[in-house]
Amino acid sequence: MIGRGGVGARGVALAMVCATLTSCAYLPPTWTPAGPTAEPRLVALDDQTCRALLHDDAPPVSLQQASARSIEALKRLPQDRVLRALDRKVKIEELIAVLSTVADMTAAGGSWGQRVCDRFHLYRAELPRPLLVTGYYQPEIAASRRRSERFRYPLYRTPDDLIDIDLSQFCPDCRNRTGQGRVENGKVVAYYTRADIDAGVLAGRGYEIAWLDDPVEAYFMHVQGSAVLRFEDGVHMQVSYSGSNGRPYTSLGSVLIAQGKMPREAVSLQTLKDYLRAHPDEHAALTATNQRYIFFRTVAVGPIGSLGITLTDGRSVAADASVYPAGALAFVRVAPRAGSAEDKAVFSRFAVIQDAGAAISGPNRLDIYWGTGHTAERIAGELRNPGEMFFVLP
Repeated sequence: MIGRGGVGARGVALAMVCATLTSCAYLPPTWTPAGPTAEPRLVALDDQTCRALLHDDAPPVSLQQASARSIEALKRLPQDRVLRALDRKVKIEELIAVLSTVADMTAAGGSWGQRVCDRFHLYRAELPRPLLVTGYYQPEIAASRRRSERFRYPLYRTPDDLIDIDLSQFCPDCRNRTGQGRVENGKVVAYYTRADIDAGVLAGRGYEIAWLDDPVEAYFMHVQGSAVLRFEDGVHMQVSYSGSNGRPYTSLGSVLIAQGKMPREAVSLQTLKDYLRAHPDEHAALTATNQRYIFFRTVAVGPIGSLGITLTDGRSVAADASVYPAGALAFVRVAPRAGSAEDKAVFSRFAVIQDAGAAISGPNRLDIYWGTGHTAERIAGELRNPGEMFFVLP
């Protein structure tokens, strides 16, 4: 998600990370990011640099949990399948070996991060532009099973008329890419836009999972991709991403900046929510600029990432699977924002690529999942920092 700059925002985020999600026993050394490179690539680091970098500030048990979930997902795939890691290739079986070995090292305790350097190679992702690290979370939202004057904003499951289209049949360069649409008068056409759906084009077809009472929270639930619904009888329902209308995603923050309604440095999750609440007459027009619409499904445990596994707070990250290997073990350092008086990383930790998103495109974007509820929302909403990513490979 999007966050504000400055020392104050960094301090709030770090304090909450320390209090709720990490031990914060170690602060990494002075921030020394890599310089820009013409083409994205992985660069091997020497043993001394590896040992200086690999200090993990989060509980080991969370890494064990995230690693086990990635291994579960990767074992369903052909073990000799090759995935892209910037300019390198890596096999599924190699990713599993790294995840399994590092998880075992954490269970053994001690300076396990240093032992990773003894067993594997650490590669830095060198990029043309700095890595932008943001955060996302899972909201808890009041809901009803029936429409009423209070609960009148629908949460839809995937519609029966939405079809997935194999784009490789029409575009030689679109291998393994799909689009969404519907059939109208015997022709495949683009699916309805957000404006169409919000205007009621799907109403009355029985696609409603639940009804929400807050249009602002309903909109940002689409951005986050999952939620815990709280019904009036005390029952909680976990819902997660099921699909989309295939339309392009546009950031609300970028729209407000372009329209001169909010300065770039002021944009954060909370300021965006505040703006929509203060200008309800602009809500429909502003949210319609993001044509992408998300459909949901109920799940027993969640949220569920793009690998089909439950995400782990503070360890699961979303990245572009066309340039980074889904399921892989990475190491992430997040720097202070420009202008900050701090010279140390906000945090550094191992993470596992277990999700994806329309807004997370290209090698210069990374999104960290922080968990459920208000604390996770505040951390995610403030995080919009430069960072660096590394990969642990054989």
